[in-house]
Amino acid sequence: MASDGSITARTISAQWNPEHRDIVALIRLAGVPRALVLFLIALLLIGMLLSVGWRNDPVGRSFSFTLVLVSAAVLFWVGVIAPLLVPRLIWNAHSAARRPTSLQITVDGVTVEQSVVSSTFTWAAVLLAIEGKNAFVLHVSSAVLSTPVVLPKRALRPEDIGPASELIRAYVTRYRRR
Repeated sequence: MASDGSITARTISAQWNPEHRDIVALIRLAGVPRALVLFLIALLLIGMLLSVGWRNDPVGRSFSFTLVLVSAAVLFWVGVIAPLLVPRLIWNAHSAARRPTSLQITVDGVTVEQSVVSSTFTWAAVLLAIEGKNAFVLHVSSAVLSTPVVLPKRALRPEDIGPASELIRAYVTRYRRR
């Protein structure tokens, strides 16, 4: 960063061999939509309240019991099981998650290279950037879905972490820090 606050044309490069913890960082940063969690908690509370009102009605009581049970099971899955299980499934199912990777960040965009593929994205293609304690996640647009690109901070030199964060923050309109 220049003294006047403008970003220089410097290229920030990173190379790493992906690890399982990179996928864990992706899942943690992606997170569960808060609206889903609030909806499930609301269903849980509604089921509990309905069970009180339907003390003498076996059909209503079984409905409210089912509502509470299903809501609790989904909350347990979303909050506990999925964060433990999903990274392992992704790691085992996708060979791209295990390939050595290099990434360059410039004022023009982001270039990701692996042994079999190279992709360059302009900053306009990056829909969302999330910075966590251990990684950056860039959600790059595609025809149907956004594709997450994980950049572990351990892949950057310590002096490049700040400039990388500033560069990403300068060019991505939806930037979050978690």
